[in-house]
Amino acid sequence: MPANLSPAFLAARDRLNRAKTDEERLDALQEMLATIPKHKGTEKMQADIRKRIAKLKEKAEQQRRSGKGGGPAYHVPREGAAQVALVGAPNAGKSALLVALTRAQPEVAPYPMSTLRPTPGMMEFEDVQIQLVDLPPITRDYTEGWVYSVVRLADAVALCVDLENPRGLAEAEEVMDLLAEHHTRLTPGPSRQVDWRVVERKAVVLGLKADLGGERVAAFRAWAEGRFPAIAVSAATGEGLDELRTFIFRHSGVVRVYTKKPGQPPDLTRPYTIREGATVLDVVEQIHKEFVSRLRYVRLWGSGRFDGQHAPQDHVVQDKDIVEIHLS
Repeated sequence: MPANLSPAFLAARDRLNRAKTDEERLDALQEMLATIPKHKGTEKMQADIRKRIAKLKEKAEQQRRSGKGGGPAYHVPREGAAQVALVGAPNAGKSALLVALTRAQPEVAPYPMSTLRPTPGMMEFEDVQIQLVDLPPITRDYTEGWVYSVVRLADAVALCVDLENPRGLAEAEEVMDLLAEHHTRLTPGPSRQVDWRVVERKAVVLGLKADLGGERVAAFRAWAEGRFPAIAVSAATGEGLDELRTFIFRHSGVVRVYTKKPGQPPDLTRPYTIREGATVLDVVEQIHKEFVSRLRYVRLWGSGRFDGQHAPQDHVVQDKDIVEIHLS
């Protein structure tokens, strides 16, 4: 069976071939594993990539224990419908936000640099969960390389801005500059691999501590307008948190698709989640790879103009579409 490797996978493989450090190799291998098509034709390749990742992680752990590694390297396994990295300057309020939106219990302190390792938490939204990852602050002097690797592998990025701090917007600009220096650009559009080294990550900006921001809230909105989707919230008072859950899901880069059997009502309890921009055929393949070769047609409800009609295989699905698969 042909592998049909995606452009994102090929770019990551090229990045691996050019890598000069174990950190760069691990970053590239993890990107390869995340983007490789999952079917029988790539099973051996997937196993080989996993084996190489395990060896690099074991090597890093041995170096850490011997004091030669220059610090630990972390990888956050993706869970839920999407993984969103929370990034920002010191004391921006990321940890307090994670506590307000999830059941995670990071250390929340009124001083900078209290977050030293990644802390994931699951945010519930309707019938899915989004994984939020609280990361150590990004600064020129203290940020370790693994932080940038986690950001590169996330599905989306939430840039957190401290509205209480008069320098909050300037610090947010510094965070974006540092990410760019480490070959990661924040963009309002879809995440993509620009070349063998540079990636773009879909991003939103969150104005935190809105209850203490005063006139800086308006300045924040003006700064974000035309650049990124933005919302101002307060973890302390709960202001805007319900809207934030919807906001994060809408910009996470995933959509929900439900299924139904012929002659039966749709199952609206357990959606399939798939990347934004995916087609009807992508949905069929995700449900079961063998269905692709047996596919006769798909009926679709949703996407504005469909109400049970046959949908073209290249039709891009929308959030809450319902598909009914007919096989030969």
